[in-house]
Amino acid sequence: VLVVGGGITSAQLALFAAKSSWCNEVTLIQRSRMVPRHFDIENDWMGPNRGKLLDQFWSLGMKERAQRLKEARGGGTIPPQLINELATYSSSELEVKEEVEILEVHWTDGCFHVTLNDGSDCEPYDMIWLATGAQNHIDHYSALSYLREVLPVNVTNGFPVLNTDLTWRAPAGEEITEPIWKQVARKKIWCMGALAALELGPDALNLIGARHGSVRVAEAIRRDYDKQRNDNNNLEDCGCC
Repeated sequence: VLVVGGGITSAQLALFAAKSSWCNEVTLIQRSRMVPRHFDIENDWMGPNRGKLLDQFWSLGMKERAQRLKEARGGGTIPPQLINELATYSSSELEVKEEVEILEVHWTDGCFHVTLNDGSDCEPYDMIWLATGAQNHIDHYSALSYLREVLPVNVTNGFPVLNTDLTWRAPAGEEITEPIWKQVARKKIWCMGALAALELGPDALNLIGARHGSVRVAEAIRRDYDKQRNDNNNLEDCGCC
């Protein structure tokens, strides 16, 4: 098995294959050096300085926020304990090659023949597992395509520009000219996870970011509920209902 990737998933897959009885040899390759890190973002974002970092993040414009997201998350990282576990295997069982890339792949005689750019000989593999990650870009979410036609949203570096309560924000100037039903619809659509990173910060995709996002959404729903209840009470008091 050939595993391609430089993050935690590639390490987990390589170890899974190495431990399996059906696999004799595993090769793990990545185009950079291994980066040991306990979390997939800078450690400061998981510690007591998180609040200060978020204040700095929210003080930035959207383009600067997008750049900060890229800097904080970086590329693929692997927890130190997994790197140590990879090192316990002999090279005949699990070989790790860093700073290499695939030059060519050919399917011949029932297997993949792979040539790397490190000058090594072409090697045959029964399977190639790609753990190369994915780019978080709103264009990759087909379920949102029609929504964006009906309710346009500004996009910065692939991330939608949301309101602070994570609702679907109208582009500047359109929030007033849109029909009432569209304005109401926007207040009923919330976005969390990676696509909410411009509001939640670099940890939007992690558990702490999910909690942060859920609190914002819950508070927005509560405000909407309280407003509707107060409006209904006012109607009853005036004898209109």
